[in-house]
Amino acid sequence: MIKLRNCTARLVLLYCLVFAHASLAQSSQIELPSLGEGGASGISIEQERQLGQAWLRSYYRQAPLNRDYLLQDYIEGLVARLKPYGLADYALLKVLVVDNPNLNAFAVPGGVIGIHSGLLLQAESEDEVASVIAHEMAHLSQRHFARSVAAQGPRGMATLAGLLAAVVLGATAGGDATFAMLAATQAAALESQLRYSRQNETESDRIGQQTLVKAGMDPKATVRMFEKMLAATRYTRSMAPEYLLSHPLPQSRVVDAQTRATQFPARIYAENAQYKLIAARVKVANSETPEIGLRNFENSYRQSPDSNFAKYSYALALQRARRLDEAKALTEQMLSAGPNNLVFQSLYIELLLDSEGASTALEYLQQLPAVQSENHVLRMRLAETYNRLNLFERAAEVLKQQTVKRPNDPIIWYELAESYGLAGNIYQLHLARSKYFELVGNFNQSMEHIRLAKRQLGENPIEQAVLDQRIRNIAQIQSQEMKL
Repeated sequence: MIKLRNCTARLVLLYCLVFAHASLAQSSQIELPSLGEGGASGISIEQERQLGQAWLRSYYRQAPLNRDYLLQDYIEGLVARLKPYGLADYALLKVLVVDNPNLNAFAVPGGVIGIHSGLLLQAESEDEVASVIAHEMAHLSQRHFARSVAAQGPRGMATLAGLLAAVVLGATAGGDATFAMLAATQAAALESQLRYSRQNETESDRIGQQTLVKAGMDPKATVRMFEKMLAATRYTRSMAPEYLLSHPLPQSRVVDAQTRATQFPARIYAENAQYKLIAARVKVANSETPEIGLRNFENSYRQSPDSNFAKYSYALALQRARRLDEAKALTEQMLSAGPNNLVFQSLYIELLLDSEGASTALEYLQQLPAVQSENHVLRMRLAETYNRLNLFERAAEVLKQQTVKRPNDPIIWYELAESYGLAGNIYQLHLARSKYFELVGNFNQSMEHIRLAKRQLGENPIEQAVLDQRIRNIAQIQSQEMKL
C-alpha cells in the first residue's frame, strides 16, 4: 500500500524521476513525507535544502543504514575530490552509500548524493565511478529540479504524484514493481517534460566530463560507463540497470560523450590501486554464498599470489567463511608491505574482533600514529573495541567526539546511545536516542526520549529549561516538514 499524504508532493517529484530513482531497501509499506507547495516559477535554494533534509529523514526511516565504514569513507573521499570542480559553491547535506547490488546513483535537491554499492560491481576503475558522481553533481549544480518545476508550471500534476510514488517504491522495494509503476506513469507524461529531461541529461554529461578533467581524471570513463550500461540492455530491457530508468541513455548521448572525450588533451591516467581493494569488499559481500566466494577468490589468489587485490579478496572470502586464522595471517602479510594502508588496517582490526582478540586490537589501534588514528573508520573501530572490552564509558567518549565531527550521522548517535546504555548512563542514553530519532524523522519518539531524560534530572531548573527548549525545537522541525 502506498500512502501519499499530500498530492502537492509534486515539487520534488520530477527531479526524483529523472535524477533520484534508487532502490534502497525492502519494505512492505511506504511512508511518504508531505513535500510541499510551490509556485510555477520554481523553488529557492533554501526550499531545496529543506526538501533534501526531509528526503534524508524519509530515507533513514525506511532504509537500513550502511555500516561499512570503509566503503562510506572511500566514497566520501572521492566526492570530496570532485566537489571543488563540480560543486564548489554548493553545500552537500549527505553522501549516501546504499547497500544494493544494482547499478544506480542519484541526486536529491538540497545536496544529497547517493551511490549504490552495485556501481562498484560494474565499474572497473575509480574514474568510472567518479564519472557517475560527477554527472549527479552536475544535476545539483545546475539546479535541474528547480528549473524543471519552473518549466512545467501547473501542467502534469497528477503525473507528478504518481511518479513520486514510483520513486519512493524504488527507495523501499525496487525491481520490477518500480519499473512497472514508472512505465505506467510515464505513459501519461507530457512530451515537453521528457524533452526537458533529455536536455538535463545532456547538460549533466557535458559538465560531468568537464569536472572529471578538472579533477585530473579520464573523461573517457564516462563513455566506458555508458557502454557498460548499454551492454546490460542488449538482450532485454527488464535487465537494464536501474540507473537507466531515471537517466535515459539514447545512443546520441553516448556519441556526444565520445566526441567530447576526444577534444580533451590526450594523457595517461594512473589507476588508483586502492579502488580495486574497495571494490573487492563489494564483490566478496555479493558472492552468492561464502563457499562459492571462497572458491572463486582462492582460485584468483593462486593464480596471482603477489597481487594485493587477489590477497585482499581472498582474505575477505576467508573471513566470510569464518576461516579467521588464515585470513589474519594473509592480512598480516599485506600489512607488512603496506603498514599505513587503511584498508588493510581496518580488515586486521575486524579479524581481531571476530576472533575474540579485542585486547590485541586495542594495542594495535593505540600504537597507530595520531594522523591515522583520527580517521573516522578507525575511530569507529576503536569504539567497537572498547565495547568488546566492556569499557563502555571510553567507547561513549570516542563516539561523542565523532558526533562533533559528524553531527548528522544517525549511526554514530545510535551507537552512542547503546554505549551509554551499557555504561548505565540513562540520562545520556535518552539524549542520544532523541537525537537519533530526530535525524531519522521519528519526531514523536525523539521528544519522548527528551521527556524521559527530564525525569532523570530531578530538581535542576536550568537543565530542565534546556530540554524544554529542545522539545520545542523538534516540534518546530516537525511542523515545518508537515508544511513542506
